Amino acid sequence: MNFVAIDFETANEKRASACSLGLVVVKNSQIVDKRYYLIKPKELRFAPMNTRIHGLRATDVKNEKEFNELWPEIKDLFEHQFIVAHNASFDMGVLRATLDLYHIPFPHFDYSCSMLFCRNYFPLLENAKLNTVSHHLGIAFNHHHALADALACATLLLTVNKELGSPSIRALFQHVGITPGSVFEKGYQAPKRGKSMVTSQASPHSVTSSLFNSQTDFFKHQTVVITGPLQSMTRAEAIAIIGHLGGTVGSSVTKKTNILITGGQKIYELSPEEMTTKLKKAITLVYHGQDILFLTENEFLSILRGE
Repeated sequence: MNFVAIDFETANEKRASACSLGLVVVKNSQIVDKRYYLIKPKELRFAPMNTRIHGLRATDVKNEKEFNELWPEIKDLFEHQFIVAHNASFDMGVLRATLDLYHIPFPHFDYSCSMLFCRNYFPLLENAKLNTVSHHLGIAFNHHHALADALACATLLLTVNKELGSPSIRALFQHVGITPGSVFEKGYQAPKRGKSMVTSQASPHSVTSSLFNSQTDFFKHQTVVITGPLQSMTRAEAIAIIGHLGGTVGSSVTKKTNILITGGQKIYELSPEEMTTKLKKAITLVYHGQDILFLTENEFLSILRGE
């Protein structure tokens, strides 16, 4: 497989404020080049929220090249290549906006999104975020560092392809139902997500727990969120069981949440410092009138067993 994985970080809310770029070049399914660039945005303004995410400040990039000065050095890594990014709509938006800012013609290349790939291939994971999928695959990295993110993106695709054995990056995405997009001189076409022909072996059929045979209707049409580690089963197994019983497992607590399953102690035994972010959010929503049922892991198991 041949492709280039990329990741941009931005200085502020504007797409045309790229402040760092990571690129990982893969040839014949081997990583052959890794590059990291700090970039001076045309508007040298760093929003506090962005700095909290990636840790970069104006002082880190004030002496670096602006994107138009960097582009001749990296253009060949885009032109007529296959580009991959995790949440590619963001990274392609940054690239297009920055090229437009400097009146640079768009290069021609095909691209796809590893987040869409993960949504199709890992349907039982809590979400398709880069850190979630990387943790699932045992890939350690420094999240929101542009090179680390690009490397994690490339590594997860190479890891999955060891199982699937697709002959090319395009075939790999098509195998899981993703039609690549493209960027061209006058615009772009986004990737399209279809139905996957294959999913990860971490599927409901691999759940060996007898609790998968539960017949309860308790979770039917309910939106469930799990917080904290479970002792009796993996999170993937819990998601599979709840889905089998007609429920939906959300990745975060929202106004649609009906049930929160807490691993560990009962919530009234926890101090605020011991509570997870999800638990604190759920308590706040209940305080404002939302009906959320809190279940410990043991209570969750009792319901599954029909006790």
